[in-house]
Amino acid sequence: ESMPRAPFRELGAIEQTDNLRVQTIRPLLSPACAIEEVELPLQSKRLVLRARCDISAVVQGDSDRLLVLAGPPAVHDPSEAMEYAARLAALAAELESELLVVMAVNLSRSSSDADDDDAAAPGGGWAGLVTDPRLDGSVDMNSGFRAARRLLLDIAQLGLPTAVEYVDTITPQFVADLASYALVGSRQAGSRAHRELASGLSTPVGFQGGASSADAAVDAVRTDGCTSTTV
Repeated sequence: ESMPRAPFRELGAIEQTDNLRVQTIRPLLSPACAIEEVELPLQSKRLVLRARCDISAVVQGDSDRLLVLAGPPAVHDPSEAMEYAARLAALAAELESELLVVMAVNLSRSSSDADDDDAAAPGGGWAGLVTDPRLDGSVDMNSGFRAARRLLLDIAQLGLPTAVEYVDTITPQFVADLASYALVGSRQAGSRAHRELASGLSTPVGFQGGASSADAAVDAVRTDGCTSTTV
């Protein structure tokens, strides 16, 4: 039986009705396997938990210290990130009576960064350490998740807690046990999926307000305090 002409040039064989615009599909390492490969030792677990408690105390007004998040816009070289972390750890120890310093480890390029820096770049530019750890377009996300876990673990072993911005809802499954603070950017603050994600995280969570209004972030905090069901 003849079929009408396909309205989509990607259609191809009529037997194929799914993934018509997907170039490549690769199996992703399971979070359980990634965690087992790069496991958090007991001493680092204690650091993560203590930092979460300290951050909560600052946010809730039970501590006089100020919370400081410091880090590069995106991590592209783990060795350079470790050099930064070593210097920051020394400064954090010097100022710990007044400041609670947490290193922001941005594993993915946020949408605002991409808009600012790569608006005219083909494909939107480099996507981050997790997505493209080799910076060559190979998109080896399995290596990216392993590299991210090793980096966060190495920073923890310096005695420095970390914060991670979750641009997507998959990355937390691989690294959330290593982070002491979670960030949701202004572009994701209005996302139902990110709000549901935040309600189930074991860390304190910060929502970033937009340049013109903080309404989405405030609403997200209110929503995050309610019980939710996620898939």
